[in-house]
Amino acid sequence: MQAKTAGPYRIELHVLAAEPFFTKQEIADKHVKEGMQIEGGAAPVPPSADTHPNHHLVVHVFDKRTDKVVTDATVTMSFVALDANGKTTGTPVTVPVVIMQAIGSGPSSTHYGNNVTMPPGRYTVMVTVNGSNASFAVTASDSLSAPMGHMKM
Repeated sequence: MQAKTAGPYRIELHVLAAEPFFTKQEIADKHVKEGMQIEGGAAPVPPSADTHPNHHLVVHVFDKRTDKVVTDATVTMSFVALDANGKTTGTPVTVPVVIMQAIGSGPSSTHYGNNVTMPPGRYTVMVTVNGSNASFAVTASDSLSAPMGHMKM
């Protein structure tokens, strides 16, 4: 996890293992206990997608004055690979941002992002929250933290 301040926000970036997404109806019908509950935004990329997503790239957004979770932010995200010298290689990949909550954790777990395909390597992740920008330097690997649905919020 990395955190940055941008405008009135504290933004926490997490790069985790890909997560399954469920609608509220699927959670109720199937008694799902782990994964992400879709609250809005873009279409989620399932772990089984043809693109073979291997990471859950998400941000938590907090009001830096009150430290309360921001549940209604407009968030955009993209990432670009870096070479050994820290220079970008290729074009940025836009992340279709899903608004989600960890199942059973409620609004306090609201976060933004999606499952993405990031081969091992170094990246810059660019995030905009309601017009405030932050960028993060990350290293993606094949050994990942537990999916967020398994984390205590």
